[in-house]
Amino acid sequence: MPLLGAAVLVGLAWGAATSGLQTVLPWPFAGLANAVGPWVAPAFLVGAWSRRPWAAVLAGVLVCLGEVGGYYATSSLRGFGINPSWVLLWAATALLGGPVLGAAGWWWRRARSLRLAALGAALLGGVFLAEGAVTYGYYLGYVGDAVVFCALGALLVAALGATGAVARTARSRRRGVGAAAAWLLLVLPLGVAGEVLLHSVLV
Repeated sequence: MPLLGAAVLVGLAWGAATSGLQTVLPWPFAGLANAVGPWVAPAFLVGAWSRRPWAAVLAGVLVCLGEVGGYYATSSLRGFGINPSWVLLWAATALLGGPVLGAAGWWWRRARSLRLAALGAALLGGVFLAEGAVTYGYYLGYVGDAVVFCALGALLVAALGATGAVARTARSRRRGVGAAAAWLLLVLPLGVAGEVLLHSVLV
């Protein structure tokens, strides 16, 4: 399918780009090239392009696996050593996060329920919020990066909540934002738990 092929290409391209951007982006934006949130955002976008929910889930996986391949292939070409254990770890996280964010993108654009569309918005924004607060704020103490991630997360929740297909059709932008914000009561604790678990594995 053209969509699934595009998902692989998007993943490879973004993974390759992040390898180079890590040494280019200035403070406090450098973290955007080395973080979970920016890696799952393309899965959300490709999921939103998908016509069927199963395709969105599969496309999300392909995007994230492509990112792993693109990142490590480019890093190898740049002369950096590759640890197979890290490749397997990030491939495993791709199999977990890719389907969820692919589905989130589909819900945001295609779901007929305002609540389900708002959940899609909250999932993407919640990743940035949890990563900003836990990884950059608590564990690393990078205040500037934490502010950037949390600001992006809040902006995504508001913007996506207001612009989901259901919210636009029903002229319920405020309800969409409110529903997305309400979903954070569930999404954020799960995101925090995921960040803590990932940190425990990385260290």
